[in-house]
Amino acid sequence: MSLPVLSIETMNLIAVALLFVIGLVCLLTQRKVIKQVIGLKIMLQGVTLSLIHAGHMRGEERFAQTMVTSALIVEAIVIAIALALIVNIFRHYPSGDVDLLDKLRG
Repeated sequence: MSLPVLSIETMNLIAVALLFVIGLVCLLTQRKVIKQVIGLKIMLQGVTLSLIHAGHMRGEERFAQTMVTSALIVEAIVIAIALALIVNIFRHYPSGDVDLLDKLRG
């Protein structure tokens, strides 16, 4: 009995879903803010891969590359802002626990 052979499209969709779910689980379950940012980064990589896959499926690779370039620029800005916020969080709360952040009012 032979195993079913998965097409490259199916494997790409599985990889996209797996990256997104891993990032989402990391984002929702971790208490340390740096681990949540890593989960966000993993989710964004899944979205980037899905853009490439969709462009390939439609036969518009150049448009997909343009979208991915734009997404990477936005992603870099979001990660830079998140890391700046993390530095400020660790100055006030060295543990980095997000549950303690409700005391930062004012």
